[in-house]
Amino acid sequence: MHRVPATRINVFMAAIPPRRSGRAARLQRVARRRTRAASRRVTAPIGSRPPGRNRRTLAPIAPAARQPAVITRADWWKRIQEAASTLAALGTLGVLIFAWLSIQQVDDEHALTREKQVTDRYNAAVNNIGGDSLEVRLGGIYALQRIMEDSHRDQPSIVNVLSTYIRDHAKKPKQVTDLPDRKQVVDVQAALTALGYRDPAYDGTARVDLSGSYLSRAYLRGANLTGANLTGADLSGATLLEAHLRGAYLSSADLQEADLKGADLRSADLRVADLRDGFLDGADLSGATLRGADLSSQVLSGVDLSGTILSGANLSGVDLHGANLSGADLRGADLRGTTGP
Repeated sequence: MHRVPATRINVFMAAIPPRRSGRAARLQRVARRRTRAASRRVTAPIGSRPPGRNRRTLAPIAPAARQPAVITRADWWKRIQEAASTLAALGTLGVLIFAWLSIQQVDDEHALTREKQVTDRYNAAVNNIGGDSLEVRLGGIYALQRIMEDSHRDQPSIVNVLSTYIRDHAKKPKQVTDLPDRKQVVDVQAALTALGYRDPAYDGTARVDLSGSYLSRAYLRGANLTGANLTGADLSGATLLEAHLRGAYLSSADLQEADLKGADLRSADLRVADLRDGFLDGADLSGATLRGADLSSQVLSGVDLSGTILSGANLSGVDLHGANLSGADLRGADLRGTTGP
């Protein structure tokens, strides 16, 4: 039997790989498969779609679409007309804006001019009422009355000016022989007329103040003296027929023989007022204060005295037939010789 040399046996045994365990063999096979698969994979170019996705196919462009648009002469003419219309409209709008701005400027200039004219008229009128001549004073009063009608914003100051003028020029005389004649009170009557027939809606915070004035025999029929201050004024023999005296202050006023028929005296203050021999037929005195007033021998038939305060008033010999005395306060009133209601 031929024996193989030991050296050859060693070489043959070295060529045979060592036997591995089952787990190591499986891992080695998996690694070999992944290596072969990676070597066969083709690298996709940059920007290409991932495998499995369909590439979007674009619709073929028609040959007519590739050709540039040709603008005909008619199209050019239409575009020119549209541009001309747009420019014309913009021009018209610019003209309108310019005209509006011009009108506004003219209106502002007219307003400034008018205001300056009113101011000049006002200053001239105020200077005239301080003149020595009666005619000049009358002109100033009439000018102020006209300004009240033309410029309502100046009415409050004119009310104050005319009220001051009346108080200064209608002071009660110290003696009976000093009573002024009718010519001397013409300017006062003119000022009273201007105040009595104004529109009180534009008085603002101004109030007619004729307190302590001597206004005997003044003519104020239908005058609007609502809320006026006539405290201590002498209105004896004055014509106040249908006058508006609601809320007026007439305390201590002299109203002897005054004609107050149909007058509105609601809520008026007539404390200690002298109403003897006056005429109050149809007057409305509801809510008025007549505490301590003298109404002796007065005819109050048909007069509304509801809610009137007559405490301490002199009502001796008063005719109260048909008068409304509901809610009136008659505590301490002198009712001797009173007839009715």
